Amino acid sequence: MKKTLLLLPILLLVAGALFASEVTVGTGSQQARVPMDMYYKNSLFECIYLSSELNIGASTITAISLYNNFSTNVGIKPVKIWLGNTTQANLSTGWIASNSLTKVFDGNANFPNSANTILITLSTPFIYTGGNLVMMVNRPMDDAYYASSDRFYCQTIGTNRARKAYSDTVTYDAAVPPSNSTLSGQFPKTTFT
Repeated sequence: MKKTLLLLPILLLVAGALFASEVTVGTGSQQARVPMDMYYKNSLFECIYLSSELNIGASTITAISLYNNFSTNVGIKPVKIWLGNTTQANLSTGWIASNSLTKVFDGNANFPNSANTILITLSTPFIYTGGNLVMMVNRPMDDAYYASSDRFYCQTIGTNRARKAYSDTVTYDAAVPPSNSTLSGQFPKTTFT
C-alpha cells in the first residue's frame, strides 16, 4: 500500500499579535454633511448598518474610518461616537438614545481639507454580536461653524435608516435626542476595523 503525503498549511500565532480585518459599508457615491455637520456648531446623527451589509459575524470593532472631502481645513475637533447592537432595521420610530449604546470614542479627530480618510481609533473597543449595528455621532457645541461644502462621502439606501439634527444654538444631549430631527436613508461610507 502506497502512503500519500498530505501537506497542510500551518498558521503560527505569536503571543500578543493582533490580526485585523476591515469591512466597508457604502460606496461613497454622494457627498453630504453626515455624520458630522460642520456647517452648524452642533450636530447629532444616528444610523443603522444592516448585518447583511457588514457580513462579518461576531467580532470586536477597534476603529472606524470616515471619508471626507472638505473645502475648509477644519482641523482638530471634538467628536463623540456610540455603537450598539440592535434588532431594529430602521429609525422610523425615533432615535436609539446613547444610554442604550456604548460610548466608544470621546476625543478629538483631525478634519483636513480635500479628500481624506479620517481614522478614529476607538478608546473603548466594541463587541459586535453579528446583528444590525447602530452608530451615533455627536459634534459637540463649538464656537465656530464652517463651509456648507465640508462634506463626507455617503450614499442613500431606503428612507428611514438614519436621523440627524443640527443647530447653532441648541446643545444636543445624546441621552435625550431631539424630537425634531430629519429621517432619511442617507448615511456615511464607513469602514469598520
